[in-house]
Amino acid sequence: MKYLITIISLLFSSIILAQDVNMQTATVNQCGGVFYDSGGEFGNYSNDEDFVLTICPENAGQKIQLDFTAFTTQLGATPDVMSIFNGDDVTAPPFGNFSGTSSPGLVQATQDNTSGCITIQFVSNDSGNINGWAANISCLTPCQTINSQIDSASPAPNGDGYIRVCPNEDITLTGSGVFSIDGTGATYEWDLGDGNTASGQTATFSYPDPGVYIVNLNIRDANTSIDPEGCVNNNLINQVIQVATEPDFTGTEATNTTICYGESTDITGAVVPVEFLNDCTPPVSGVTFLPDGNGVTYETAITVDCYDSAQTLSDVSQLVSICLTMEHSYLGDLDIEIISPNGQVVRMHDQGGGSANLGIPWATNPVDGNSGNTTPGQGSQYCFVPNGGFPTLVDGIQNGGTFPDGDGPGTYDDSFVPAGNYNSVNPLDGLVGSPLNGDWTIRVVDNLSADNGHVFAWSIEFDPALQPPELSFTPVITSEAWDTDATITNTAGNVITVTPPDAGQHCYTYRVTDDFGCEYTEEVCIDVLPELVTENPNNLFVCDAGVPPYIFDLESNSSVVLASATNTADLVVTYHNSLADADADIGAITGTGSYTGTDGETVFIRVEYLDSGCYEVLPFTLNVIGQPTINPASDLELCDDESNDGIEAFDLSVQDLVILGSQSATDFNVTYHLSFAEADSGTGALPDLYTNSVNPEPIYVRVESTGDSNCYNASALPVFNLVVTTKALANTVEDMVVCDDVSNDGIATFNLGSQEATILGGQNPAVFVVTFHNSQANADANLSPLPAI
Repeated sequence: MKYLITIISLLFSSIILAQDVNMQTATVNQCGGVFYDSGGEFGNYSNDEDFVLTICPENAGQKIQLDFTAFTTQLGATPDVMSIFNGDDVTAPPFGNFSGTSSPGLVQATQDNTSGCITIQFVSNDSGNINGWAANISCLTPCQTINSQIDSASPAPNGDGYIRVCPNEDITLTGSGVFSIDGTGATYEWDLGDGNTASGQTATFSYPDPGVYIVNLNIRDANTSIDPEGCVNNNLINQVIQVATEPDFTGTEATNTTICYGESTDITGAVVPVEFLNDCTPPVSGVTFLPDGNGVTYETAITVDCYDSAQTLSDVSQLVSICLTMEHSYLGDLDIEIISPNGQVVRMHDQGGGSANLGIPWATNPVDGNSGNTTPGQGSQYCFVPNGGFPTLVDGIQNGGTFPDGDGPGTYDDSFVPAGNYNSVNPLDGLVGSPLNGDWTIRVVDNLSADNGHVFAWSIEFDPALQPPELSFTPVITSEAWDTDATITNTAGNVITVTPPDAGQHCYTYRVTDDFGCEYTEEVCIDVLPELVTENPNNLFVCDAGVPPYIFDLESNSSVVLASATNTADLVVTYHNSLADADADIGAITGTGSYTGTDGETVFIRVEYLDSGCYEVLPFTLNVIGQPTINPASDLELCDDESNDGIEAFDLSVQDLVILGSQSATDFNVTYHLSFAEADSGTGALPDLYTNSVNPEPIYVRVESTGDSNCYNASALPVFNLVVTTKALANTVEDMVVCDDVSNDGIATFNLGSQEATILGGQNPAVFVVTFHNSQANADANLSPLPAI
């Protein structure tokens, strides 16, 4: 039955109806309406019909499309038949003959049908007819030829046509399409080869990860009659973009990453470019169970997609191997075949080999096989190779083995096929001509009952040389050097010597550039330990008591040596009997507070920063001496000032060398005291610049060993006095006047001595001497005194 649905809209100002066409002998040109049998929309076709109807498009270049929505013709010995032809008459290639309820469905004039017409012939018999058919008529505009192209690229491709960039470096591509008819309304989308796309004729993008990316420009035009999204371009640009790999800086390192203050170390710069190798190893399949069956086929496929789309297996030597890791308890049960992407088939194992095991199956028992137990056994790898392998699986059968049974491992005499390389039953040459890309399939046929097994994995390997060369690359290092640094004291090739001047961390940068224009750096940091700030230790002394042992407090030098250090908590002080031991940090002296030593013995102090190996060694001597000697010294005398109060400041230290005599000033300390009791107890030591309190003032002396405060000598009597001499005062006298003699020559004799009493005033003439001079300079220097009378 045919149905007509009429939709009337009073809102439309006009109604456009496509004209329907009933089956008849005629040629019509239209791109709409419905094609009915001769009975039209509601009637049946007639008996004894023989019509030929050609439906052509309205415009050149279009193609007729018929979409049959209903189809029923009479069946029987002589059915009513519709024949459809791809052209403008019945001599055109046929689409087929249709009768009964076998509908033509969707019929479309092909691309090579230049007329775009479809011809329908209908022949009915002389009796019986039914309601026929209905088909919507439409016209399709064939897709034009569209070729995409790159118009500009930044960066520009190199001489090989590849674009080379650094990770995250911007790439800008501008492209267009070459249209055989019209590009109006076309859309553009860049396939960036990493799963991302960019719309428009210009795209700016980057890749964060090294590798090779294939970029294409996909174009669709406004013609949606064939494809609702528009016709697509006919070509691939396949623009190769290589993103540089980061080089390997292994070996860029310092000889010593921690050094002592003031030391140097070498730092070596090393860089090796990293190859990007396209991983064109085909994937490995998953597990495939081979249940028991009779003539049942099992298939497992892997997809290879990393070769050039047109690349084929041109020589069997390009096939390295086809490997299956599997177990099965009955080799004679199986056929094993490889199927290439285009359907070429090679049988690698033909049913045979009897009950030999593949791998180590889990058998219910050694007689019945494993039909009742589907537990996976242990797989062995069997590789089929073009040449050089062992003869077929059957030829490789060996006897005896250990196989697990239903109750666990058991040993019994059974045959098995060892893992290894085998020849295919039929030559693998049968795969030559197969495309490399596509689905490769292993097909296993189980011909007999009572056994099962597993293919745990299988893989196919091709010659690595088949990989497209542009998909792999190795950057070339074009420059490498250390950044300038003031602490680099020497450079020899890629090795620098550094001498950091300060404690702390000092870092140095090795900078390299590759032929992609990418710059990479590697930083090496050196830790410089703090400076060891030490003072010289004291030589130690003990008084000779006449009978050994002589005990020295070595530890007393620790505070002396560390007196100026600001990080004493980080410093380790040890004492050693030899320089070699101190340098090697071995044989440290124990009991340093009461060490038994000998006169003239040298002890070595090692001061180390923590356990760093940064150290300094300082020697000192042990001395056994008698009581120090106090040598006599003259009084210290100073002239008083005008106050004549008998008080002046004296520098007592000027007496040190006199009192010590031949004794070393570094081994003994001299102190000055106002009494024997203070000198003997070592208390009340006077400062070097001392102002006397009485005149004269007696001074007592203590001489003490710097290494042993118990070894000293104190003077029982004053060693010298501090004497302040009274300052002489000259009183002013009047000028002396005498009368000249008759010569009036201005020359006369004066009695200068007559002035002494006036000049001295009350000063004792027995103590003070008055002299007269003819100039201030002579008077100050006490030169050329004049006669007093």
